[in-house]
Amino acid sequence: MLIYGVSDLRNYDLKRACKEFVGSFFYEIFKKMYDTIPRSDLIPETYAERWFKEMLLYEYSKKVADDSLKPLVDMIYKTLSKGVWRGKNGKM
Repeated sequence: MLIYGVSDLRNYDLKRACKEFVGSFFYEIFKKMYDTIPRSDLIPETYAERWFKEMLLYEYSKKVADDSLKPLVDMIYKTLSKGVWRGKNGKM
């Protein structure tokens, strides 16, 4: 059984929030890129297909944030962790 301190849990939550932020940001980028693909009215797109494609793009963005964009997540985490959890006197 692992026992974590309060600061460890806060750091974990901040790291997870940074990862979710990067994933959400790139989801919007992927979605805008996908919307630029020319469409044809020959075969209409159903609501289910559109929903599936959006969920697929969301999963791609989460995977990219976990694997390929880890340096970006770490950079955001380091920037935010400098002052987020500090009190007025500089201590946690």
